[in-house]
Amino acid sequence: MANNSQCHNFLTQPLSRRAMLQQSSVGFGSLALAGLLQEQIKNGVLAADAGQAAAAPKSARFPARAKRIIFMFMHGGPSQVDTFDYKPLLQKHDGKPYPGKKPRIVSGATGNLLGSPWKFRQYGESGLHVS
Repeated sequence: MANNSQCHNFLTQPLSRRAMLQQSSVGFGSLALAGLLQEQIKNGVLAADAGQAAAAPKSARFPARAKRIIFMFMHGGPSQVDTFDYKPLLQKHDGKPYPGKKPRIVSGATGNLLGSPWKFRQYGESGLHVS
């Protein structure tokens, strides 16, 4: 295929079987789920005999106070590990070799420990450490 600068997902060679399965695994999973649910619907497992389907909205125990929400998907933003997961011992041992037993899944040399690049401080009434 020709290199098209407007499309970043172009293929230079045909997909291998492994690459095809990796890229389409979610589609296969959804097909399997649809097949399983179809069998359960036929057998009456998912029938709404109780007067309400399992996934149907239910009335809340308390009246809603929120009128609007803001949903932010920060692609490329800092992870929860770097913002809310304070690990003082990891910061203390930053750059040192891993002291524990080598994990079974690692075949080469293990790297050094890496602490968060952000500074944590305590905030709020709870004193939670946040970067």
